[in-house]
Amino acid sequence: MKFLKQNHFWFLTGAETFTLGLIFIFSGNFIDRPPNAPGFIASVDDPPFAIALLIIGLYVMFSCFDYLHKSNKDLIVFILLFVWTFYLIIFSIHDFSAPISMPKFTTLFIFFIDIRILLEAFWSNPD
Repeated sequence: MKFLKQNHFWFLTGAETFTLGLIFIFSGNFIDRPPNAPGFIASVDDPPFAIALLIIGLYVMFSCFDYLHKSNKDLIVFILLFVWTFYLIIFSIHDFSAPISMPKFTTLFIFFIDIRILLEAFWSNPD
């Protein structure tokens, strides 16, 4: 529990990633494809992507129960930044190719998750 208390931020971010994977698995078509959007937009919530999100989320959450060495913490930061920035780009393309070119709540929410991960990576205690 000592390490979970110390790594609570990364644990919660791993839980968010895991939850996004669950949402993609249980909702048939979470990301619809606007008429002008590229074809790959509708495929990023398919089961292979959802399973990858579940695995990444579980890895991050289970890593938080032990001491996070610098190399493991760097790996976690890289993976989480990659995943959330990827989905920020996908949701942004989706929103700006829709008939009403305006970011939706999900895009803004993912943007702030990305910023939060960056701030925690730079300002947390370097172990």
